[in-house]
Amino acid sequence: MGFLTISCKKATYLLSKKEAGSIRFWERWQLRSHLTICSLCRLFEQQTQWIGKQARFLHRDDVLPEKTRQEIIDKLHQINN
Repeated sequence: MGFLTISCKKATYLLSKKEAGSIRFWERWQLRSHLTICSLCRLFEQQTQWIGKQARFLHRDDVLPEKTRQEIIDKLHQINN
């Protein structure tokens, strides 16, 4: 395989990595090149983006209770001392 030619397995890995926000410059180029020729990976990309949006939407209003927050802070202080 050439520099820009990657397998579908690697493309799906890079798409998941991209959704997490940690894709490198050359990985982005490899992925872009692969997506121009692979309709199944483009579909996977759409599905991954949709799932990511739904996950962010579900938890956007979640708030850690103050008591739990304080317990975590106290435990961190104990560990650091």
